[in-house]
Amino acid sequence: MMWLGSAERYVEDHDLRNILRELSCRLAILPMSILRPHESTDPRLVDELVEDIKLCGYLRKPVLVDLETLMIIDGHHRVEALRKLRCRNVPCLLVNYRSPKIAALSWKGGEQISKSTILEAGLRGELMPPKTTRHVIVFCEKNLHVSAIQFELNVPYRDLI
Repeated sequence: MMWLGSAERYVEDHDLRNILRELSCRLAILPMSILRPHESTDPRLVDELVEDIKLCGYLRKPVLVDLETLMIIDGHHRVEALRKLRCRNVPCLLVNYRSPKIAALSWKGGEQISKSTILEAGLRGELMPPKTTRHVIVFCEKNLHVSAIQFELNVPYRDLI
């Protein structure tokens, strides 16, 4: 495990820095073996990501992970693509998943899903189907998809092997 510190110091955008600060985000390179998924993956999407990572040579964005449980919040397909590339480590953006600023919705219909249900799935290893959950950050009365805080990091994938 390699801690890289506060995530806000890696971005220049003022609004993004404020969101990262509010969520107390930390950046780290973590062993893949300690991460806990809550969703399964679509093999076609994983294969597409493998090709993209091989072509450009790096992983563009960190995976979003709960600081307390190490459950993957967003980035299951990236983790599986790295696994296929024989990487052992994953760049992670760690957040407090219990923060009221993070909400969980369904991709189908947009209804709210209990974060405790998602945590239970991840902790028990009972994976939900691919793309079941869509996590958002509630900021300034707007719902932003969590990908909005997963800034470009561009870690060479060979450094993660």
